[in-house]
Amino acid sequence: MNFIKSKMSELLIVIMLSSIFISIMMLYNLPAEGITLSIAIVIFLGIIYFGYSSIIYKRECSVYEENERLIDDIQILRNEKIAYQSEVESYFLMWVHQMKTPITASKLLLESPDEETNSRMRHEILQIDNYTNLALSYLKLMNEKTDMVIMETSIDDLITPLIKRYSIQFIHNNTKLNYERVHHLVLTDAKWASVMIEQILNNALKYARGRQIWIIYDEKNEVLLIKDDGIGINASDLPKIFDKGFSGYNGRLNEKSSGIGLYIVKTIARRINVQISVESVLNEGTTFHMKFPNLTNM
Repeated sequence: MNFIKSKMSELLIVIMLSSIFISIMMLYNLPAEGITLSIAIVIFLGIIYFGYSSIIYKRECSVYEENERLIDDIQILRNEKIAYQSEVESYFLMWVHQMKTPITASKLLLESPDEETNSRMRHEILQIDNYTNLALSYLKLMNEKTDMVIMETSIDDLITPLIKRYSIQFIHNNTKLNYERVHHLVLTDAKWASVMIEQILNNALKYARGRQIWIIYDEKNEVLLIKDDGIGINASDLPKIFDKGFSGYNGRLNEKSSGIGLYIVKTIARRINVQISVESVLNEGTTFHMKFPNLTNM
């Protein structure tokens, strides 16, 4: 229909010229066979012309539609790039502010050394290292093409290095750790599973200072639990704790909370097929449940 509309003026011109041509032939009493032949030639040439025009029109429409699709795709990519840039800038602005606290504390400790300086310095350096690793993990996870290497890994191989790494924090915060070595095997990406567990452990250390943390593997249900008897989480905050940027009531109490740690936990869990859930009671504590895939699930 659009093609006919676009060619309407040309069709009218052809009809008009054909009518004039036929009228002249009839005016001079030319043989009917000549008039018929002329009409047939005009119709034949018209069919060829409009058939060819139709093919060209369809190609032009196809090119136009493809061009429009590409324009839409480019706009989507541009919007995604703007959103990505804004998100990265926002996060790293917050990250820089987070880094200022341990750096400033380290400077002050070096200016006024005492017997506890070394211990406190190690604590602040660990904080800087934590924030740096968190930023790197965040950037890598934003790339959906980040490789995951799934293989059999011992639960203890995931937990023990973290306990050693955070031993300074346990001592500094006067927090007691309860853990019995577990050699059960699970299928996971050891590096990313370690990052996930580290964020949960770091969260427990943050909100259970001076209390206790338990790391337990429930062999019956094949679930890894990280439990604390800290300040707990508001019931209204629980459904949103894995949302990006959400820090909730506890986060507002702690100025260093970025709302990124548990978002990273949920993202990693989705990538390595770990079922993760949390239960908490305010002022009583919090328990994170992580169910890893294993050989029996495959």
